[in-house]
Amino acid sequence: MYKIMLRKFVSLVIAFVIGVCVAVFGHALVGRIFHTASNDAERVRVTSPDGKLDAVLVQDSSGGVLGGILWSVYVVPRGKSVPNDAAKRLFFADELTRGTILWSKPFLIEIHYDKASIIHFRNISTEYENGVEYTELRLVPTSEYSLLTPHGGWRPDN
Repeated sequence: MYKIMLRKFVSLVIAFVIGVCVAVFGHALVGRIFHTASNDAERVRVTSPDGKLDAVLVQDSSGGVLGGILWSVYVVPRGKSVPNDAAKRLFFADELTRGTILWSKPFLIEIHYDKASIIHFRNISTEYENGVEYTELRLVPTSEYSLLTPHGGWRPDN
């Protein structure tokens, strides 16, 4: 009797763990197995003043496990494709409203936006990453606060 109950309990625990794994990783795994083309779409590509590099704003419509849109910025040699390497991603956000990029000076890229929920940001693109030269990135929100109000609450249009 004890062995039967133990087997049922173990079976339930295993089923629960498998269910959680499918819920968490299922979308990404199915996307990788059945979707050969990338969900990434270049939204903005701007060439540096010296013509050596491109700053690229990429929209990923896969949105991870729960769906949605993710945004990334890369710096690449002019005309080259965006790398499929998250380590070379300089900016990563899960919400970006009115996002654009521009070269304000020869070695300075500005990321302009109204609202952004930024997950990751690095302000330097190295020679190793882009194959050409060091470049600095700067965040430029259109207002003093991006997601919050001056009183600490969420913007009403969130």
